[in-house]
Amino acid sequence: MKPYSDSTQDGYLPLGIFGGAVAAVIAAIVWAAITAATNYTIGFMAVGVGFVVAYAVRFCGRGHGRAYAISAAILALLGCLLGNFLAACAVAANQNHVAILSAIAVLLPHFAQVISDGFSFMDLVFYAIGAYFGYRYATVPLRAQRKPIEPV
Repeated sequence: MKPYSDSTQDGYLPLGIFGGAVAAVIAAIVWAAITAATNYTIGFMAVGVGFVVAYAVRFCGRGHGRAYAISAAILALLGCLLGNFLAACAVAANQNHVAILSAIAVLLPHFAQVISDGFSFMDLVFYAIGAYFGYRYATVPLRAQRKPIEPV
């Protein structure tokens, strides 16, 4: 009988990365929806992106090692960039009275320009915090550690 393994190499990283990417896209869409509803860009959404991505990477990949943490941090950063871009598209769509998908189609070739036009130092701070939370919380195991049963 094999005792419980506390190895952080358990799990399947590619599935964790896929789950984290899906979570990053969903979190970015939520970020844009909140921005469209409030007409206000909330930088703290980056923290939420980090949490959601970290949980998805851990849950889908069933692991919590360093590779999971690095993957979650990178995906959280990409999710933050996408969220900021989609938020800018939502604002542009509201201002120009067009559908958001039309605004995305027009602005997508200018992704870097859209991000840089609205970029500030605080964006960098929130992106770093989001990536940190993605890294930090991807290392926490999903379940409590079990100790092996010792024979009597």
